[in-house]
Amino acid sequence: MKKKTHDKVTAVIELKITPAKDTGFAKIARRVARYPQVEACFLMSGAYDLLVFVGGRSLQEVAHFVAAELSTIEGVLSTATHFMLKTYKARGELADFAEDSRLAVV
Repeated sequence: MKKKTHDKVTAVIELKITPAKDTGFAKIARRVARYPQVEACFLMSGAYDLLVFVGGRSLQEVAHFVAAELSTIEGVLSTATHFMLKTYKARGELADFAEDSRLAVV
């Protein structure tokens, strides 16, 4: 039996950053947004400053990108990574729940 593989992994990354004196959050946001892995980047209110959507081929690839690239940018104080595991609704469309499966509880 062939192992099922996912075409893409998506993660939401929260970034806490120090704003630059003259450009505020824009300088770091522009730098983050230029990475090809970054699908979207938003300035947010709350505990974190930027909300970044990142795509990759695997959890490891995305985790490596966050550790090696995003977290090393000068002015980035901390990151929090959240992997999207299952989509129930996206862009206003409900997902097909017919194939919904549960994780086994042992």
